Amino acid sequence: MKKLTLYTISELVPPLLAGIMFFTFIFVVQLLPELFSLIIENEAPVLQALEIFVYLLPFNIAFIFPMSVLMGTIMGFGRLSGDNEIVSMRAVGFSHLRIYKPVFILGIMTFAFAFLFNNFIMTESNYRYRALINYMVNISPSIAVTEYQFSEIPDIGVSITAEKITSSNMYNVIIYDRESSDNTKIITAKTGVWRNNTANARLVTLELNDGIVQEIFGNGTFSNDFNIFEKLDINILRNNQTKIGGHERGLREKSMFSIAKTIRENFNMATNEINNTISNMTKEAYKTANNENTEESEILSMEDFTTDYLITNKAEIEEIKKVIFKRYIEKRYYIEITKYVSIPVACILMVLIGAPLGIIGKRAGRGMGFGISVLIVVVYYFVITGAEILGEGDSVHPLLVMWLPNILLFIVGAFLIIRSFFARGK
Repeated sequence: MKKLTLYTISELVPPLLAGIMFFTFIFVVQLLPELFSLIIENEAPVLQALEIFVYLLPFNIAFIFPMSVLMGTIMGFGRLSGDNEIVSMRAVGFSHLRIYKPVFILGIMTFAFAFLFNNFIMTESNYRYRALINYMVNISPSIAVTEYQFSEIPDIGVSITAEKITSSNMYNVIIYDRESSDNTKIITAKTGVWRNNTANARLVTLELNDGIVQEIFGNGTFSNDFNIFEKLDINILRNNQTKIGGHERGLREKSMFSIAKTIRENFNMATNEINNTISNMTKEAYKTANNENTEESEILSMEDFTTDYLITNKAEIEEIKKVIFKRYIEKRYYIEITKYVSIPVACILMVLIGAPLGIIGKRAGRGMGFGISVLIVVVYYFVITGAEILGEGDSVHPLLVMWLPNILLFIVGAFLIIRSFFARGK
């Protein structure tokens, strides 16, 4: 690598690191209230609460790389252009591609880092975060309860929330107790107090005071009968968890390679079920047809009958395939596996936008570069969020729609790069 390439990259790295630190700080500030609430209101152990906070960071940092690359590229090239170094490079005969070469290299490097980070560090962090949360809830069920948001207590299968939570009491408590799919109890109480809510306690009791118990039927209507109580105890008999971890990994706790393996396995299971279903349908139809025919000449061979049956019932068979595949392979699989690649690829596409914008905006200073990067990033994540919602529908395949944000980035970046080729150096 030549000196010019190293020099250009050295000018891009400081604003890139500054962008990572800035956006990380933004995410950290958003997480601090949750951390304080966990320690103060839910009485979570300080060290474990801090550990949870650390495990939350990689998931947020994974989305930081593209925006940091964009900001670093705009501000770095803006500095080079503002000091007329880009003009000097052009004056000595460097082509546009030669000038942009260092930033392309930086984009590829950040892509590789983001890809490995998202697939291994972030997924492992997500797994440990959920494992630690489950462990802490097992030690102290009250940790799971938050204000204005229903949280499930896994040991008893109820969801709880409260209007206000302090270190020892809950106020205006609401509990959904789902005994079955057709029978749900709703319990409201003015106050709630946890008893024996300590580490390794075999029996924890939630004491409710001044409340009402009412049933909700499967159609959503309330029972006219209800019980008023002054005091009601909900006992939680727990299986003490002695170690952290051991749960099955969720989608965001698996790498794209593991998700791809799951898709292949589920695809094979779905294919086997489809073949068995169609085979049984065909055999049953063949048996029925033979029983209805009175002349032996009208009886077709199994092979000929199967061919005719598959053609005649093509629409029904296609619908059966669709239903079975949908049951085995959720669209969320494709959405998550695509994000593991598309977000790191955005790092490369961001340099296509950032480099020419940095040169164009040299007179506006670094503040302009920062403002443009934030604006583009907001639009990008707005589009990717919309694409994720659209990908869960039935109109567009998620593999296609999840690449839409990057397609838009490529179009904008290609336009700016081509435009810069024909722009006059100043």
